[in-house]
Amino acid sequence: MLRQIRFIRVLVLSLGLLLVFNYTFGQAGLNNGTRAVFIFDIAKYIDYGPTFADSSVFKIGVLDKTSELFWEMGNLAKTRKTIQDKPVQLVVFRSEDQILHTQLLYINKASGFNMNKVRTKLDGHQTLLLTEGYEFRESMINFIGAEGEMPKYGVNEDMINKAGMKVNSNVMFQAIKTKEDWENLFGKASEQIVIQRDTIKQQLEMITAQKAEILHQKALLDSLDKEIETKEKTLTEKQKVLDKQFVQISKQKGEISVQKQTIVVQQTEVQVQKDTLSNQKGKIVVQMAKIDGQLKMIGEQENKIKVQLEAIEKQKLVLYFVLLALLLVSILGYYIYRSYKIKKEANIKLEEKNRTISLQKDEIEKQRDLAAAQRDQIAYQKRHIEDSIMYAKRIQTALIPSLELFSDKLEHFVIYKPLAIVSGDFYWVSAQANPQVIISADCTGHGVPGAFMSMLGVTLLNEIINGKHILMPDQIIENLRQGIIKSLKQVAEEDSIKDGMDIAVCVVDFDRNILWYAGANSPLYLVRAGELTHYRADKMPVAIHYKMEPFTLHKIDIQKGDAFYIFSDGYADQFGGPKQKKFMSMQLRETLVAMAGMPMLQQGERLNEIFEEWRGDSPQIDDVTLIGVRY
Repeated sequence: MLRQIRFIRVLVLSLGLLLVFNYTFGQAGLNNGTRAVFIFDIAKYIDYGPTFADSSVFKIGVLDKTSELFWEMGNLAKTRKTIQDKPVQLVVFRSEDQILHTQLLYINKASGFNMNKVRTKLDGHQTLLLTEGYEFRESMINFIGAEGEMPKYGVNEDMINKAGMKVNSNVMFQAIKTKEDWENLFGKASEQIVIQRDTIKQQLEMITAQKAEILHQKALLDSLDKEIETKEKTLTEKQKVLDKQFVQISKQKGEISVQKQTIVVQQTEVQVQKDTLSNQKGKIVVQMAKIDGQLKMIGEQENKIKVQLEAIEKQKLVLYFVLLALLLVSILGYYIYRSYKIKKEANIKLEEKNRTISLQKDEIEKQRDLAAAQRDQIAYQKRHIEDSIMYAKRIQTALIPSLELFSDKLEHFVIYKPLAIVSGDFYWVSAQANPQVIISADCTGHGVPGAFMSMLGVTLLNEIINGKHILMPDQIIENLRQGIIKSLKQVAEEDSIKDGMDIAVCVVDFDRNILWYAGANSPLYLVRAGELTHYRADKMPVAIHYKMEPFTLHKIDIQKGDAFYIFSDGYADQFGGPKQKKFMSMQLRETLVAMAGMPMLQQGERLNEIFEEWRGDSPQIDDVTLIGVRY
């Protein structure tokens, strides 16, 4: 089993390295680190005109749809804090309309922005337009590639001077002077791209083979899950035995404490009895001495009886006294014998208690050693289970499509908060630009069982949409339902497996401005002009069910600026607030309408803050997925 887990590690690591390799060599020899250094170096050698002296900071703008270059420049700005004695300030723009005045603006042609709009926004400002991948002399400074670690670029000095700026002669000396040199360098870069595309094609074939191996490893993970369940049951039974033993040990400790106190009391009583016997023995010795003296007197009196008849009455009194003394001695002897008998019985009881304590002490030590061994075994098994679940999380993350597959035409956000290490919720986005398929799903259960259901759902969606090219939401859900029933061998009996999922499927047709929607227990909210429309889902899961009707297909004419949301029930079902109640769907709808005018990324951040503030110290009760898209 350990060999199989190591094999999965190596497989996932190989796929990651392959994707990094494709990304790095798909940039014609340039990376974001080289771009960031080039931008900071160029900025130092430009005269930005007389108004630059009034600027308090040196602003560098990046017009880009991603944030990779922006974060790389942010890391560089931690060490290069000033340019031309002014503190550096970085800003990123997502569209041409967002552009504000900066000393330098960078654009990559691959991002697909309109150069004419950019020039219009920069008219009348002393802004250095630094581009990559455009035609010769199409911008102020434009670079196409690199030789070794040195970027190659061209400079349009006339455009720079027209904007009221000047370029340093050192920058001009290293620039490409003629269009022929530029075209030769561009041709070399194109040849490298062709070679790299062939390499990528070969690597994609390798990825296909590795995906088949991942499916094989999934079957191995199923058997591993059964083994984990068996071990969990064993751990639960052992924990119950430990709890009983701890309770028994606590009781025995209490009994031992009581017995120790009883022994101390008995020892005190025995010592008092010893002292009493010692005192009584002293008194007996004194009394015996007195008796001896009296006997001598009796002998003397008997000799005198003959001559002293008149003393008979006195002798009777002496005789009475002797009888009384004998009676006292008899009573004293009885008490001495009784004390000896009590002491002997106490010593016997004390020896029995000592033997019992010794046996109990040995038993307690054995139970303590057994408890320590069981505790160590439980800790090892827990660590082994957690390691297995972490590897399952890596596999699940690798199977869920990247958010970069969202169309460039769609502004969006995704809130994805698993309850455990692995999640029963998942989202799915197609790689096609038109139509665009967006899916949110909530599988039965959460944690490891829910994660396996989500992996099954992702695999079936890849086959249905990418393999069979089925693009209508009701048909996608129907094919997914049949795939789950077949994979889990579900039948209509009451005791059969009823595991499945709730799902919302949206298909955006950009050519006809239509949003197609179908859902299984998962609705769609559409917000237009401050009003929310609720499109209800069919009350059927994606699994075997007593109700097996076709799913309803909704056709929605969508307008620019419309926002729609799909989600699992984890957000609305979360307990919290001052009264520890559920958030509820009504409050979620009111929240979405209230923030309808905000950008989608800010909506996602605010919705996440609202969720955490509502939850407070309460535990999260379910996986949470919420997707918002603005058309």
